[in-house]
Amino acid sequence: MDGILSETKKQLKDYLEDLGHSIAIKVLDKKLAEMGDLLVNSKTDSELHMDEPALIDASKGWPLPIAAVTVVHSSAHIWFDRVAAFRAALLLKEWEFDRRPTNGAKVYVEEPTTEECGTISMTEFRANIMRKSIKKCFHHCNYIIVEKTDLMDNVIPSDVTHVKVVHQRSKSTASPHVEVLCGAVLSGNETQNAAQYIQQRANDMHLTALHRYGLRMPDTIKLRELVSSLGRSAAIVDMLQMKHTHVIDMRTQQEIMRNQCTSKGASFILYNYARLASILKKHAVLVDQNKLLDVPPVHEIDFSLLVEPEEWQLLYAFLIRFPDIVGQTIGYGNSPQIGLYHMLNFTLCLIKCLSKYYRRVRILTENRPKLQPVMFARLCLIRAVFDMMKVILNIFDMEPVEEM
Repeated sequence: MDGILSETKKQLKDYLEDLGHSIAIKVLDKKLAEMGDLLVNSKTDSELHMDEPALIDASKGWPLPIAAVTVVHSSAHIWFDRVAAFRAALLLKEWEFDRRPTNGAKVYVEEPTTEECGTISMTEFRANIMRKSIKKCFHHCNYIIVEKTDLMDNVIPSDVTHVKVVHQRSKSTASPHVEVLCGAVLSGNETQNAAQYIQQRANDMHLTALHRYGLRMPDTIKLRELVSSLGRSAAIVDMLQMKHTHVIDMRTQQEIMRNQCTSKGASFILYNYARLASILKKHAVLVDQNKLLDVPPVHEIDFSLLVEPEEWQLLYAFLIRFPDIVGQTIGYGNSPQIGLYHMLNFTLCLIKCLSKYYRRVRILTENRPKLQPVMFARLCLIRAVFDMMKVILNIFDMEPVEEM
């Protein structure tokens, strides 16, 4: 399940430990141009002595080659070769399901109690979201998913990890049994059931789409379907933004508003997804009209032209790290600590970076030879981000919105 970043960290650790160093490696996500992409610290606080050119040369065969190293006493700052990283990551596409290596482990995640919101409680709605999303995370990591129809007499085989979303932990410690505690959602008069809350959020999202994003849709049926979808997505984000073990208090309007402190989360995610869809569709139309050229294959693109800080951030902090965040979401080891809030936080950070990027940088340019190479590189990057967002929305069971 390791991605190219994890594999590179392993090779770096092995290389330095062979030289006698006891080190810890930290992946950085801020001030990458100044601080580097990785920070290597000596566990013993002793000075790190290394031959920087030899390390750079040794890394040429690693998934992410190193371009520069700065050693300061007991720490080393490491910068990756960005052109090589862009090309490697955008060729591998590790965020896509069919690019993940097969995992021989088997897992059975209990199904949602119902597919309809109807009159189910908010607590059960929260639990059902967790069941769906957890199962999709395991599926994305290429675990062998055991379905209920595969079981004989509802008995789960000993070689299958059984994942249960529960409202109260049992005293059983039988392995490989994994319980994921779902905290209660305390309801009041305005949130008596999931259907009522989703409708309330649909109304909120409709107003947000009108006033913040300028939604105008003459087809009333299509508008009603969109608003309903937005409301469900908003409710899903509300349920997942907090750690799953915590209680969510919705007994008063004040508590509801406090819980929706990131209420723009769902609209922000979906609007930016729709924005990327719009850019990519516009480019496709211009290609059909022979007004722009199509994006060439990855190996022909000049990624040295991607010099904006957000471009490296989108690749390194999000596209490359996606396999690790999915692994963190479903946990590691025999007793995984499953937490969907990890992926939601990752997604919200991605959207902030993406929104800042396309507001500041023009992606589609005029059809002039001097402008085409950078446009191709940027289109290749945002296509990858768009495809990863599609995977994320699927994991959260949120319906993609390509027009808003």
